[in-house]
Amino acid sequence: MILQKLLTLAWREIYVTFTDRSMVLILLVTPLVLATIIGSAFSGLIGAGGGRDVPVSDVTTVIVNQDQGLADGTNYGQIFVDLLVPPADLSPEAANAESVLFELTNAVTLDDPEAAREGVSTGVYVVAILIPSDFSARIGVSQEDMTIEPTTIEVIGNESAPISASVVTMVVRSIANDIASGNITIASTIEALINRATSDLGFGMEFLAANSSGEFNPDFESAFTTTAAPITIEQQTVSGDVVGFNPLVTFGSAQAVFFMTFTALYGVASLIDDRKDGTLQRLVMSPTPRWVILIGKIIGTFVTCVLQVSLLIIGLAVVGIVLQGELTFIWGNNPLGVFAVVLAVAFAGSGIGVFVSGIVKTQEQSNIVVTVIAMVFGILGGAFFTVQGIPIIRDLTQLTPNYWAVDAFTRLSQLDNAIGLNLIVLVALGAAFFTAGLFLANRRLEF
Repeated sequence: MILQKLLTLAWREIYVTFTDRSMVLILLVTPLVLATIIGSAFSGLIGAGGGRDVPVSDVTTVIVNQDQGLADGTNYGQIFVDLLVPPADLSPEAANAESVLFELTNAVTLDDPEAAREGVSTGVYVVAILIPSDFSARIGVSQEDMTIEPTTIEVIGNESAPISASVVTMVVRSIANDIASGNITIASTIEALINRATSDLGFGMEFLAANSSGEFNPDFESAFTTTAAPITIEQQTVSGDVVGFNPLVTFGSAQAVFFMTFTALYGVASLIDDRKDGTLQRLVMSPTPRWVILIGKIIGTFVTCVLQVSLLIIGLAVVGIVLQGELTFIWGNNPLGVFAVVLAVAFAGSGIGVFVSGIVKTQEQSNIVVTVIAMVFGILGGAFFTVQGIPIIRDLTQLTPNYWAVDAFTRLSQLDNAIGLNLIVLVALGAAFFTAGLFLANRRLEF
């Protein structure tokens, strides 16, 4: 009898939610549309093979090398031209084999910096790289001047393509850092030789003779070549697949959990509405224990959250297939793991909903508290923008179920099944809030 009442109360919550067109529009259609818009906007970042790579290419770039070089003919500004602008006689096969940067930037050169700026503003170019006239003089070293001074390279990006501009900016910064590191190496090496020659007379005589005869001609080319580094780092999953970024997974899961939070919080907190319209009074006056009413409400909310997130996950998978143009599952190869995360985050959300229903007394309080909690969790969980670059806020994100759920979905999409900690934290959050909330919410049923 009690089980039948629990199922009846739970079914009532599910039925009321999914037969309300406005609720379906808010809980399912809205997050799916938002995630689809974001995914479509970044569709160029979703490549074949499940969208685990980020193939940015053909970023139309113009380089203005104003560098006057050094007295010995060295021109460090020309390094940018050599690395980013393919030679006219270079075949497509050789370009693909020799330099990924040729494919990335599709760069050309100009002599007029103002023309380059105008080209970016009008959309002719995506990025303009302006190298100053004293670039070599400031960043280079010579026998006359061994000091390195700060210098600035202007990278002007079209505001309609911020990601492409950021990628090119990082490339320019990397090249400039390599040039600076090479010159620092030269300066440090020569300074060390001079210091030894000063302290060691025998070595000093040999060094002076070699320098005078021209035999001292060290090769510092490796100091400017990143490929000469003996160690390289490449982030991969345990299966050996390169880890990448799929915006549909990241933003889609964040939107799904964000809107599920509203469902969970409003679901249990609707006890106040039931009291207002007399439904709760009629249930309490019937031969139904108060705990049955509360548990039935919680079960109904939990199942609603599970169905909501599951439908959004399926919908986003379909969108991913359409955007990628091939039959792939954007959530990885572990559907049981995906469903486990759905259950865990629904449990955590429902637990928080129970807690909220126990601390609010009026409908007005409920609306304010639910909105504030859902919005804060959504912001920290990355539903609107990423906050991982902000140190203080980045630490706070781990206090929300949104963070642990989105992180788990992202890991699974990258074929990383190490989500045990995520599941434990989500279940622990749900259990803690359930324990505190059940006691408080049960008191709300008293009259």
